[in-house]
Amino acid sequence: MSFLSNSYKDASRLSSQIISYGNKQFKVKELFNIKGSDIKNIIIQSSVDLMDNIGKGLNNINITVHGNVGYSFGEQMLSGKLMLYGDALDYAASGIKGGSIFIYGNSGDYTGGKTNHGNVGIVDGFLYVKGNVGNNSIERMRRGNVIVEGNIGDYACNDMLSGTIIIKGKIGKIFAEGIKRGTIFTKDKKVVKEYNRSNDAEYNFTKFYFKEISNVIGQKMFLENKNLIRYYGNTNSSNLSEVFLFKL
Repeated sequence: MSFLSNSYKDASRLSSQIISYGNKQFKVKELFNIKGSDIKNIIIQSSVDLMDNIGKGLNNINITVHGNVGYSFGEQMLSGKLMLYGDALDYAASGIKGGSIFIYGNSGDYTGGKTNHGNVGIVDGFLYVKGNVGNNSIERMRRGNVIVEGNIGDYACNDMLSGTIIIKGKIGKIFAEGIKRGTIFTKDKKVVKEYNRSNDAEYNFTKFYFKEISNVIGQKMFLENKNLIRYYGNTNSSNLSEVFLFKL
């Protein structure tokens, strides 16, 4: 389904686009309806998890999807916006370089991680997941912002180089192994087990950051600054990351 990321002059040409699936050929309009005539703002009204690569390499186009999607949703996205009102399979938002992805459901393994043919995770961009996220997610993140309201699986955030991550749910095993830099907000105490606790200075930037993030996702979801405890580094001298722990 990566053809959706191409530039079309009008919606009728997109609807008449012929694609191959196995040994069969279909017109786009035979698979799903595209609402409206604005080719830069595509709305897929009914999707199924057989539809892989929606938004792959997306550049300056907005796509809204109702239903579940297959693998590689928004993989290596460049710019624009993807909104999914359903669940995504593995490799969603893997290797994205810009733009914004909103998943109002669950997402599979390797979410926001390395692509299945590369060694680079999120280069930049914004990712929001309302539900749970699978294993090996957000690996080798270089820059950007990730918000996970649900739980995240094992081997998440490994080899993180920079960026900011908020995880409201529980965190699986082997978290942030090999991390170099970056900022993580979490409620899970086991994350800071080997970190050093900072002093009780006031963190002005977090109030601004939470306000900006709340504006992006359209809801207030964070606690006040007074409920944050900052930790930095750990027994590994190459770790220059910081963790903000929400006091419950």
